[in-house]
Amino acid sequence: MQTDTLTYNAQQIAEWQESGDYDYNRELVGSQMNLLEWIMRKIEEFMDELFSGISSDTKYTLYVIAALLLLFFIIFVVVKLKPKLFRREEKSELEYKEVEDTIYGIDFDSQISAAKDRKDWFEAVRLIYLDTLRFLSDNGKITWQPWKPPMQYTSEMPNDAFRDMTRQFVKVRYGNYEASEENVNEMEEWQRSLKSSFTSVEKGGQHE
Repeated sequence: MQTDTLTYNAQQIAEWQESGDYDYNRELVGSQMNLLEWIMRKIEEFMDELFSGISSDTKYTLYVIAALLLLFFIIFVVVKLKPKLFRREEKSELEYKEVEDTIYGIDFDSQISAAKDRKDWFEAVRLIYLDTLRFLSDNGKITWQPWKPPMQYTSEMPNDAFRDMTRQFVKVRYGNYEASEENVNEMEEWQRSLKSSFTSVEKGGQHE
């Protein structure tokens, strides 16, 4: 009778199964891990080796401490590299407020002058443009409506100076552009040019 040389050592098999050295499935599945999972696996293996021989409760406590230290380190690096993420941006000295754009019931001369005195260039640009719309509306060159977009008025009143004024107004009023004294001076110059063109037309009509 032939002796069966294949024997099953249950204790030895159990030891092999518990040992990570023979976990070949892990190598096959590893390619399916994303980068974060792979990093976490390596950290876990490193921690297991570092704290080998320590009780489970103590090991868990050390894991928590290590995780907190790592978290604090990441926050420290992020704060150093990107401080604005954790700090409220300082508001501009010229914090623009939403205002209703209307051309009626406003003393434009006094309000424009007051805005310039307090160096509120945004408000000065806005008022000069609205004053111009009021002038054009009173002279029948445009039909003002509160819902109309500014660029629509340039098709009703094709004029280079008025077109430049409209672009400036849109940029300051809706484009989050910080107005300056120079912008105000430009608006006033364009307004004078626009009004003078009306005067020239009227004089020409009177001579005919």
